[in-house]
Amino acid sequence: MVKDTSTEQRIIEAARRVFMQKGMAGARMQEIADEAGINKALLHYYFRSKEKLFEHIFGEVIARISMGLKSIFEKEMGVLERLTSIVDIYVDTLMENRYLPLFVLNEMNQNPERFSSLLQENIIEHMKKLFIEIRQEAESGQIRETNPAHLLLNILGLIIFPFATYPVMQKVAPEEFRPFFNNFLEERKHEVKQFIINALTP
Repeated sequence: MVKDTSTEQRIIEAARRVFMQKGMAGARMQEIADEAGINKALLHYYFRSKEKLFEHIFGEVIARISMGLKSIFEKEMGVLERLTSIVDIYVDTLMENRYLPLFVLNEMNQNPERFSSLLQENIIEHMKKLFIEIRQEAESGQIRETNPAHLLLNILGLIIFPFATYPVMQKVAPEEFRPFFNNFLEERKHEVKQFIINALTP
């Protein structure tokens, strides 16, 4: 039997929706098959287990973030420019995967070992390099003295929280909230970048 790329893509998109809403533990292969409009046997033909399907989908998101970070860290730029460029990568990725923050938090609690194994090593290395750059520029007076861990957590919190509220808000007022949310996120990029500039400019 030859695998059809359109069927495989339909499975991936269906699984992404189910995983993002219910997490790895709560998702069922039958539910994914129903969402994709195929039978369970065909789903198992394309992806032999729920774990393999999960790794494929989560790996796609991590790969996109990793490629974006790689492109940023390959360029010579200061900490302010690097941090504001990272904001674009995270917001754009989350806009396409709005359930991702809740999904990640759930997976970190359910199975932290599996979650850690799915993170690509170079993402961790990029963050370590960023911490070093922040300390170096602070020591040279280019930016304000700051704790890199607090700074990064503050930035991530400002980016992620609007997405964490999205599942609730889209149920409360779907027609009003969805178009507003897209515009709000574009504004959010500017607000988070301005926070970084204000926090670090001497």
